[in-house]
Amino acid sequence: MRSLLAIARYTFLQQFRNRLYLVVVLFGLLMMGATLLFGALAGDQEVRVILDLGLVTAELFGLATAVFGAVTLVLEEMESKTIYLILTRPLPRPVYVVGRFAGLFIAVAVSIILMEILHFGLLYFKGWTPDPAVWMALPMMGLKVMVMTALTLLCSLTFTSVPTATVFSILLWVLGHFGNEIRFMGEKAGGAAVTLAAVFCAILPDMTLLNARDMLDYPGFNGSVLGHGFLYAGLYTLACLALSSALFSRKEF
Repeated sequence: MRSLLAIARYTFLQQFRNRLYLVVVLFGLLMMGATLLFGALAGDQEVRVILDLGLVTAELFGLATAVFGAVTLVLEEMESKTIYLILTRPLPRPVYVVGRFAGLFIAVAVSIILMEILHFGLLYFKGWTPDPAVWMALPMMGLKVMVMTALTLLCSLTFTSVPTATVFSILLWVLGHFGNEIRFMGEKAGGAAVTLAAVFCAILPDMTLLNARDMLDYPGFNGSVLGHGFLYAGLYTLACLALSSALFSRKEF
C-alpha cells in the first residue's frame, strides 16, 4: 500500500508540473469564463446556457487531460528508460499500474473541481438557484473520466504508440455515446450482425449510462441512476486495470 501511494503521489505531482497539462487546464478555465458571452446571447435562458456549457466544458477538458496524461505516463518512461529505475525495486507491476492510474485520476479530478468552482461561481453571480439534480451530474462526470483514464491507459499499453493510443482512445470515447444506435443497426441488419453489435457494445464503454448531464430534465431522474453508474464504472475500470496489469506484467524491460 505504501508503494502504491508513493507512485500515486509522484504521478499527481508529475501531472501538475507538466506545462501542457497546465495549459489545458488554463484553457478550460478561460472557456468556462467564455460561457458568460454565450449566456448573454441567450436572453431569458442565460443561466441555463451557462450551466450546460460549463458542464460540457469541464467534462471535455477533463477528458482531454485524462487522455493526454494516460497515453504519456508509461510510454514516456519506457522511451526515456526511466522505468528501469522504478522496476529495479521489489515493486509488483500491477501496483505500478494502479498507482499510476490513481495519481492521474486524482490530478484530473482536481482540474475538474477547479473549473467547476469557477463555473458555479459564475452561476451564483447570475442568480442561479441550486438544483439537486446537478449535484448528481457532477459525480457521473467524474465516473466518465475515471473510465476513460483506465481505458486510455489500457490503449497505451496495447499499442505502445502515443498517436495510435490517443486516436483509439478518442474513437472508443465517441463510439461509447452511440451504443443504442449500434444495437439498432445490428437489429436492422439481422443475423450475425445482432450478435456482433451486442459484443461490440459490451466492449465499448457505455457513456450514455454515465451521461447524466443530458438527463437533468428527464422525469424520474433520481439517485438510482447514480448508483447504476457507480457500479458500471467501477466494474469497467477494474476490468481495464486488470488487463493493463496483465499486459504490463508480460512486457520485457
